[in-house]
Amino acid sequence: MLNASNMTAASRWDGVGQLISALCIVHCVVLPLVLAFLPVALAEALEGEAVHHGLLALVVVSALAAFIPGWRRHRRRSTPVLAALGVALLAGGAFAVPEDAGEAWETGLTLAGGLVMAVAHGRNRTLCRDCCAPEGA
Repeated sequence: MLNASNMTAASRWDGVGQLISALCIVHCVVLPLVLAFLPVALAEALEGEAVHHGLLALVVVSALAAFIPGWRRHRRRSTPVLAALGVALLAGGAFAVPEDAGEAWETGLTLAGGLVMAVAHGRNRTLCRDCCAPEGA
């Protein structure tokens, strides 16, 4: 049998249930609208200069963190030189393309820089593994 304290607890849970139900209704009504406009909003947000500059900063930090210790292990200069080329291409795409040159130059430099960086990281990983792997690994 329910007493006064149980009714209070039940009433609180009913309030929570009503709130959750209301949130569910809002979610079901608003989500399709949000999803319809999300690609446009994301495209606008991700196209900003600040995003490109921030990503370039992340690339530089990860390059330094990978290629300096890698070079200390395998001593192959070609790998950090390749990485420097990749960073230069990315920086060129982010900073050096004139406004009147169009998106194609920026996109081309960025894609080329990303590809060069991927190759450099792969080469660095392979060289570190091959030269410094423990015996029997």
